Amino acid sequence: MTEMAKTIAFVAVAAGSLLVAFVVGSNVDQFDVESLVGERLNQFEVEAPKRLKIVKFDNDTAAVREFEVAEAEGLWTIPSKQSYPADAARQMAEAATCLIDREVLRVAAKSASQHQELGVIDPTSSNLDSKAEGVGIRITMTDVNENTLTDMIIGKPVKDADGQYHVRNVDQDVVYVVSLNPEPLSTRFEDWIEDDLLKLNPLDIRTVHIKDYSAEMQPVITAEGIQIQVGWHRRGEISLRYDEEQSEWLPELLYEFDAGKKEMVEYTLAEDEELNSEVLTELRNGLDDLLLVDVERKPGGLSADLKAGGNFLNNNEAISSLMERGFAPVASSPGGDTEILSSEGEITYTLQDGVEYVLRFGNLKVNNEVAAEANASLEETQEVADTGIHRYLFVMARFNEEIIPQPELVELPELPESSTEESTSSPAETASVGEDEAEEENPDNSENILAARQMIEQENQRRLDEYQDKIKSANQRVQELNERFGDWYYVISNDVYKKIHLDREKLVTKKTQEEQSSSLP
Repeated sequence: MTEMAKTIAFVAVAAGSLLVAFVVGSNVDQFDVESLVGERLNQFEVEAPKRLKIVKFDNDTAAVREFEVAEAEGLWTIPSKQSYPADAARQMAEAATCLIDREVLRVAAKSASQHQELGVIDPTSSNLDSKAEGVGIRITMTDVNENTLTDMIIGKPVKDADGQYHVRNVDQDVVYVVSLNPEPLSTRFEDWIEDDLLKLNPLDIRTVHIKDYSAEMQPVITAEGIQIQVGWHRRGEISLRYDEEQSEWLPELLYEFDAGKKEMVEYTLAEDEELNSEVLTELRNGLDDLLLVDVERKPGGLSADLKAGGNFLNNNEAISSLMERGFAPVASSPGGDTEILSSEGEITYTLQDGVEYVLRFGNLKVNNEVAAEANASLEETQEVADTGIHRYLFVMARFNEEIIPQPELVELPELPESSTEESTSSPAETASVGEDEAEEENPDNSENILAARQMIEQENQRRLDEYQDKIKSANQRVQELNERFGDWYYVISNDVYKKIHLDREKLVTKKTQEEQSSSLP
């Protein structure tokens, strides 16, 4: 084909396309959109959606923010959060229900010229900037085969019409008014996950061990490689034990750091001091309320018990990841294990089954998006919300065998001498002894003693088996927890951090005059 022929063919195709567009556009103009009133949008079954994508536009940063949750092989994850496991079946059903079978109440606009006014501009549009107005929220749901079930933009609520919103399908300019409750279409991470991080019953806590310190950590290059230089501000260590009989916490070990001696020294509570029961109650409540607000994936190289492996200190990327969040691998001793140090201390909680949770507190993380959303709803006279201030948390589990009491074994009764020594009589002599004479010569009732010993041995074995089962169960529980904790840095509310991050100042309080009087002899 010559160049001239190619040009003529191209012009013909272009002209044909323009003609089709003109005809389609004319048909749209001629179509009576008012006939859509009463029609139903989003006709699909509530269990059909297997992926939900929510897209918003952030004017402050002129950036698109996406939240996505999806199911694969029966497991829900959050792809927008590095595929963190989701607990999304109920939430997805509620999100689908709020969109399914929406009746068109009226047509609010027929052309794109009113999209900004009604708040239904597509947040994924390429020409948006920080001054953009009228940008809506785009909701896309697809089924197991990735077929689109709905792809619509939710805009502004209708004035003076409670529960009514402007919406449009992404591929249409027509804007409808429908009744809608967008609350289940949440982009809050915590709404889509298992909200109980630790999965413990606070009433099962038996001991609390607090390492109260702050640490500034800097990487230093040495001949042996990168070493972590730690600037310590050590304050103290506190161990508490819960007494079930008295239903109260008791101090076991109280240490404070002596700057002069540069070591921990023991101290005791003064006569007018006691443990603050209210703070300890808040501790338990705080652990029960330890809800996540975010997660970030940890670097590889941590062992199954979440300690740093031997070659971890050679992984610069992993070290940087930890230190950015307020953690660092530090050798506990030359040639010893490499422990994870945290910038704001750590607390260990031991449960009655021997499972221990080690919580290490890292740097602050300020979520400007959350804070802005929270503060936008406040009156000018109110204080700025603390909602967007969070803190990194490193969690691991381990087993403390000392918590499980050793089984009390019953001592076996001694066997009579006649049953422990071989008979020295000859078979003939033994045969000549009658039954009556045998009973008289064996008054020790050895058969009963043997039977009693057998019963005691069985009971002792049952107790030993029960003890071993407890150990096995606790170790299995620790493994399951660390498999859950292993890949993630957690982010918690700083308010919750304040409840569970205890020190001497919070734990020790002055007794009331009444309490002091009652303690006098």
